[in-house]
Amino acid sequence: MIASFERAARRPAGGALRRVRLAAALGCVVLSLQTGAAHAAALQVTPIRLDLAADRPAAVLTLHNVGTTPLNAQVRVFAWSQTADEDHLERTDKIVASPPIVQVAPGADQTVRILRVGKGDVSGEETYRLLIDEIPNNQGADATGVRMQLRYSVPVFVGAPLDGKPPALQFALERTGADALAQTSAASSVPAGGLMLRAMNHDATHAQLSKVKLTWHDGQSTLLSPGLLGYALPHATRRWPVANAPADAREATLSAVVNGQPVTARVRVESDAAAPAVSTPAR
Repeated sequence: MIASFERAARRPAGGALRRVRLAAALGCVVLSLQTGAAHAAALQVTPIRLDLAADRPAAVLTLHNVGTTPLNAQVRVFAWSQTADEDHLERTDKIVASPPIVQVAPGADQTVRILRVGKGDVSGEETYRLLIDEIPNNQGADATGVRMQLRYSVPVFVGAPLDGKPPALQFALERTGADALAQTSAASSVPAGGLMLRAMNHDATHAQLSKVKLTWHDGQSTLLSPGLLGYALPHATRRWPVANAPADAREATLSAVVNGQPVTARVRVESDAAAPAVSTPAR
Protein backbone atom coordinates (compact mmCIF):
# COMPACT_ATOMS: atom_id res chain seq x y z
CA MET A 1 0.00 0.00 0.00
CA ILE A 2 1.38 3.41 -0.93
CA ALA A 3 1.18 6.09 1.73
CA SER A 4 1.41 9.86 1.52
CA PHE A 5 0.56 12.63 3.93
CA GLU A 6 -1.79 15.59 3.67
CA ARG A 7 -3.69 17.74 6.12
CA ALA A 8 -7.41 16.92 6.30
CA ALA A 9 -9.40 19.88 7.61
CA ARG A 10 -13.06 20.17 8.50
CA ARG A 11 -14.80 23.46 7.79
CA PRO A 12 -17.85 24.85 9.59
CA ALA A 13 -21.17 23.38 8.48
CA GLY A 14 -22.53 25.14 5.41
CA GLY A 15 -19.09 26.37 4.39
CA ALA A 16 -17.76 23.21 2.77
CA LEU A 17 -16.09 23.64 -0.58
CA ARG A 18 -17.92 21.96 -3.46
CA ARG A 19 -14.64 21.48 -5.27
CA VAL A 20 -11.67 19.81 -3.61
CA ARG A 21 -8.13 20.37 -4.84
CA LEU A 22 -5.51 17.86 -3.74
CA ALA A 23 -1.75 17.69 -4.05
CA ALA A 24 -0.17 16.53 -7.27
CA ALA A 25 -0.15 12.84 -6.35
CA LEU A 26 -2.79 11.19 -4.22
CA GLY A 27 -1.68 8.13 -2.28
CA CYS A 28 -3.92 5.24 -1.32
CA VAL A 29 -3.83 6.13 2.34
CA VAL A 30 -3.24 9.38 4.15
CA LEU A 31 -2.22 9.26 7.78
CA SER A 32 -2.52 12.42 9.86
CA LEU A 33 -2.59 13.43 13.50
CA GLN A 34 -5.25 14.91 15.70
CA THR A 35 -4.22 18.26 17.14
CA GLY A 36 -2.07 17.89 20.23
CA ALA A 37 -1.70 14.09 20.37
CA ALA A 38 -0.73 11.13 18.24
CA HIS A 39 -3.76 9.31 16.85
CA ALA A 40 -3.40 5.56 16.38
CA ALA A 41 -4.40 4.36 12.91
CA ALA A 42 -7.24 1.97 13.76
CA LEU A 43 -8.99 2.04 10.38
CA GLN A 44 -7.95 -0.22 7.50
CA VAL A 45 -9.56 -0.17 4.06
CA THR A 46 -9.56 -2.82 1.33
CA PRO A 47 -9.25 -3.03 -1.59
CA ILE A 48 -7.03 -0.09 -2.59
CA ARG A 49 -8.65 0.18 -6.04
CA LEU A 50 -12.14 -0.50 -7.40
CA ASP A 51 -13.21 -1.26 -10.98
CA LEU A 52 -16.78 -0.91 -12.24
CA ALA A 53 -18.38 -1.38 -15.65
CA ALA A 54 -21.80 -1.43 -17.30
CA ASP A 55 -22.10 -5.14 -16.47
CA ARG A 56 -20.39 -4.71 -13.06
CA PRO A 57 -22.18 -1.71 -11.56
CA ALA A 58 -21.34 -2.49 -7.92
CA ALA A 59 -18.32 -3.30 -5.78
CA VAL A 60 -17.71 -3.75 -2.07
CA LEU A 61 -15.39 -1.69 0.10
CA THR A 62 -14.42 -3.23 3.45
CA LEU A 63 -13.58 -1.09 6.49
CA HIS A 64 -11.77 -2.91 9.30
CA ASN A 65 -11.25 -1.60 12.84
CA VAL A 66 -8.00 -2.90 14.33
CA GLY A 67 -8.45 -0.74 17.43
CA THR A 68 -10.03 -1.39 20.80
CA THR A 69 -12.82 1.17 20.61
CA PRO A 70 -15.64 1.70 18.09
CA LEU A 71 -14.89 4.08 15.26
CA ASN A 72 -17.08 6.07 12.90
CA ALA A 73 -16.19 6.65 9.26
CA GLN A 74 -17.62 8.60 6.33
CA VAL A 75 -17.29 7.58 2.66
CA ARG A 76 -17.62 10.29 0.00
CA VAL A 77 -17.38 9.96 -3.79
CA PHE A 78 -15.78 12.53 -6.10
CA ALA A 79 -15.28 12.79 -9.84
CA TRP A 80 -11.52 12.88 -10.46
CA SER A 81 -9.80 15.02 -13.08
CA GLN A 82 -6.34 16.49 -13.51
CA THR A 83 -4.36 19.50 -14.57
CA ALA A 84 -0.60 19.40 -15.05
CA ASP A 85 0.29 19.74 -11.38
CA GLU A 86 -2.87 18.94 -9.45
CA ASP A 87 -5.60 16.38 -9.01
CA HIS A 88 -9.10 17.86 -8.81
CA LEU A 89 -12.01 16.24 -7.02
CA GLU A 90 -15.60 17.38 -7.48
CA ARG A 91 -18.77 16.06 -5.89
CA THR A 92 -20.72 13.64 -8.08
CA ASP A 93 -23.94 11.65 -7.93
CA LYS A 94 -22.95 9.18 -10.67
CA ILE A 95 -21.36 6.90 -8.08
CA VAL A 96 -22.76 6.49 -4.57
CA ALA A 97 -21.59 4.85 -1.35
CA SER A 98 -24.15 2.93 0.69
CA PRO A 99 -24.18 3.54 3.59
CA PRO A 100 -22.11 6.74 3.50
CA ILE A 101 -21.54 6.83 7.27
CA VAL A 102 -20.80 3.70 9.31
CA GLN A 103 -19.72 2.63 12.78
CA VAL A 104 -17.23 -0.23 13.00
CA ALA A 105 -16.92 -2.22 16.23
CA PRO A 106 -13.46 -3.12 17.60
CA GLY A 107 -11.94 -5.96 15.61
CA ALA A 108 -14.91 -6.02 13.22
CA ASP A 109 -15.51 -5.34 9.52
CA GLN A 110 -18.10 -3.11 7.91
CA THR A 111 -18.89 -3.31 4.20
CA VAL A 112 -19.88 -0.34 2.07
CA ARG A 113 -21.37 -0.88 -1.38
CA ILE A 114 -20.07 1.36 -4.14
CA LEU A 115 -22.74 1.66 -6.83
CA ARG A 116 -22.84 3.11 -10.32
CA VAL A 117 -26.19 4.86 -10.58
CA GLY A 118 -26.56 4.97 -14.37
CA LYS A 119 -27.71 1.84 -16.17
CA GLY A 120 -26.43 2.69 -19.66
CA ASP A 121 -23.22 1.80 -21.42
CA VAL A 122 -19.97 3.44 -20.38
CA SER A 123 -18.77 5.94 -22.96
CA GLY A 124 -15.04 6.10 -22.36
CA GLU A 125 -13.26 5.50 -19.09
CA GLU A 126 -14.60 7.40 -16.06
CA THR A 127 -12.39 8.18 -13.06
CA TYR A 128 -13.43 8.77 -9.45
CA ARG A 129 -11.94 8.88 -5.96
CA LEU A 130 -13.39 7.63 -2.69
CA LEU A 131 -12.38 9.62 0.37
CA ILE A 132 -12.82 7.60 3.54
CA ASP A 133 -12.51 9.75 6.66
CA GLU A 134 -12.46 8.61 10.24
CA ILE A 135 -14.84 10.76 12.28
CA PRO A 136 -13.41 11.48 15.75
CA ASN A 137 -15.62 9.94 18.43
CA ASN A 138 -16.06 13.22 20.25
CA GLN A 139 -17.29 15.01 17.10
CA GLY A 140 -20.12 14.30 14.68
CA ALA A 141 -20.06 14.34 10.91
CA ASP A 142 -21.05 18.03 10.88
CA ALA A 143 -18.44 19.12 13.41
CA THR A 144 -17.12 22.67 13.24
CA GLY A 145 -13.59 23.85 13.53
CA VAL A 146 -10.38 22.42 12.11
CA ARG A 147 -9.34 18.87 12.95
CA MET A 148 -6.66 16.56 11.60
CA GLN A 149 -7.76 13.00 11.02
CA LEU A 150 -7.19 9.69 9.23
CA ARG A 151 -8.03 9.62 5.54
CA TYR A 152 -7.88 7.01 2.80
CA SER A 153 -8.14 7.88 -0.88
CA VAL A 154 -9.14 5.00 -3.16
CA PRO A 155 -9.28 5.30 -6.97
CA VAL A 156 -12.38 4.03 -8.79
CA PHE A 157 -12.29 3.34 -12.53
CA VAL A 158 -15.41 2.75 -14.60
CA GLY A 159 -14.90 1.08 -17.96
CA ALA A 160 -11.14 0.54 -17.61
CA PRO A 161 -9.77 -2.36 -19.69
CA LEU A 162 -9.32 -5.43 -17.52
CA ASP A 163 -6.06 -6.40 -19.24
CA GLY A 164 -4.37 -3.31 -17.80
CA LYS A 165 -2.54 -2.65 -21.07
CA PRO A 166 -0.67 0.64 -20.70
CA PRO A 167 -1.48 3.54 -23.01
CA ALA A 168 1.29 4.96 -25.16
CA LEU A 169 2.50 7.91 -23.09
CA GLN A 170 4.57 10.78 -24.42
CA PHE A 171 7.33 11.87 -22.04
CA ALA A 172 9.38 15.05 -21.94
CA LEU A 173 11.63 16.89 -19.50
CA GLU A 174 11.04 20.59 -19.09
CA ARG A 175 12.96 23.27 -17.26
CA THR A 176 11.05 25.36 -14.77
CA GLY A 177 11.18 29.13 -14.86
CA ALA A 178 10.63 31.04 -11.63
CA ASP A 179 7.28 32.48 -12.78
CA ALA A 180 5.89 29.16 -13.99
CA LEU A 181 7.18 27.31 -10.94
CA ALA A 182 5.38 29.67 -8.58
CA GLN A 183 2.08 28.47 -10.04
CA THR A 184 2.75 24.79 -9.30
CA SER A 185 2.57 22.62 -6.20
CA ALA A 186 6.17 21.53 -6.82
CA ALA A 187 7.65 24.92 -5.95
CA SER A 188 9.10 23.65 -2.66
CA SER A 189 10.93 20.69 -4.24
CA VAL A 190 12.23 22.04 -7.57
CA PRO A 191 14.48 25.09 -7.89
CA ALA A 192 14.04 27.54 -10.74
CA GLY A 193 15.76 26.02 -13.74
CA GLY A 194 15.23 22.52 -12.37
CA LEU A 195 13.55 19.74 -14.29
CA MET A 196 10.03 18.36 -14.32
CA LEU A 197 9.08 15.05 -15.92
CA ARG A 198 5.94 15.43 -18.03
CA ALA A 199 3.72 12.53 -19.09
CA MET A 200 1.10 13.20 -21.74
CA ASN A 201 -1.67 10.63 -22.04
CA HIS A 202 -3.60 11.03 -25.29
CA ASP A 203 -5.27 7.66 -24.85
CA ALA A 204 -8.77 6.93 -23.53
CA THR A 205 -7.50 4.87 -20.57
CA HIS A 206 -5.53 5.84 -17.47
CA ALA A 207 -1.86 5.16 -16.78
CA GLN A 208 -0.56 4.22 -13.33
CA LEU A 209 3.15 5.03 -13.07
CA SER A 210 5.46 3.42 -10.55
CA LYS A 211 9.18 2.66 -10.10
CA VAL A 212 10.08 5.61 -12.31
CA LYS A 213 13.81 6.18 -12.86
CA LEU A 214 15.85 8.49 -15.09
CA THR A 215 19.36 7.45 -16.12
CA TRP A 216 21.59 10.33 -17.30
CA HIS A 217 24.37 10.47 -19.89
CA ASP A 218 27.07 9.99 -17.24
CA GLY A 219 25.51 6.76 -15.98
CA GLN A 220 24.09 8.31 -12.81
CA SER A 221 20.39 7.86 -12.17
CA THR A 222 17.55 9.59 -10.35
CA LEU A 223 14.78 7.51 -8.83
CA LEU A 224 11.59 9.57 -8.82
CA SER A 225 9.70 6.97 -6.82
CA PRO A 226 10.42 3.39 -5.68
CA GLY A 227 6.67 2.72 -5.64
CA LEU A 228 3.66 4.58 -6.97
CA LEU A 229 4.53 7.94 -8.52
CA GLY A 230 1.02 8.82 -9.65
CA TYR A 231 -1.53 8.60 -12.43
CA ALA A 232 -1.94 10.20 -15.84
CA LEU A 233 -5.69 10.09 -16.43
CA PRO A 234 -7.23 9.71 -19.91
CA HIS A 235 -6.46 12.71 -22.15
CA ALA A 236 -4.56 14.41 -19.31
CA THR A 237 -1.02 15.66 -18.79
CA ARG A 238 0.82 15.29 -15.45
CA ARG A 239 4.16 16.59 -14.20
CA TRP A 240 6.45 15.51 -11.39
CA PRO A 241 9.59 17.18 -10.02
CA VAL A 242 12.98 15.63 -10.76
CA ALA A 243 15.24 16.13 -7.76
CA ASN A 244 19.01 16.50 -8.14
CA ALA A 245 19.07 16.34 -11.93
CA PRO A 246 22.42 17.23 -13.54
CA ALA A 247 22.58 20.92 -14.36
CA ASP A 248 23.73 20.19 -17.91
CA ALA A 249 21.21 17.41 -18.55
CA ARG A 250 19.82 17.30 -22.07
CA GLU A 251 18.41 13.80 -22.21
CA ALA A 252 17.91 10.67 -20.14
CA THR A 253 16.66 7.11 -20.43
CA LEU A 254 13.40 6.63 -18.58
CA SER A 255 12.37 3.28 -17.15
CA ALA A 256 9.03 2.80 -15.42
CA VAL A 257 6.26 0.37 -14.69
CA VAL A 258 3.01 1.51 -16.31
CA ASN A 259 -0.15 -0.41 -15.45
CA GLY A 260 2.04 -3.24 -14.21
CA GLN A 261 4.16 -3.49 -17.37
CA PRO A 262 7.77 -2.24 -17.75
CA VAL A 263 8.33 0.49 -20.33
CA THR A 264 11.32 2.51 -21.48
CA ALA A 265 11.69 5.80 -23.33
CA ARG A 266 14.47 8.13 -24.40
CA VAL A 267 13.52 11.50 -22.94
CA ARG A 268 14.99 14.87 -23.88
CA VAL A 269 14.84 18.24 -22.22
CA GLU A 270 12.05 19.98 -24.08
CA SER A 271 14.09 22.85 -25.49
CA ASP A 272 16.38 20.26 -27.09
CA ALA A 273 13.63 17.93 -28.32
CA ALA A 274 11.84 18.07 -31.62
CA ALA A 275 9.05 15.92 -30.17
CA PRO A 276 8.29 14.20 -26.85
CA ALA A 277 9.47 10.60 -26.43
CA VAL A 278 6.89 7.85 -26.70
CA SER A 279 7.11 5.00 -24.20
CA THR A 280 7.61 1.48 -25.51
CA PRO A 281 7.44 -1.88 -23.73
CA ALA A 282 10.77 -2.84 -22.21
CA ARG A 283 12.60 -5.65 -24.00
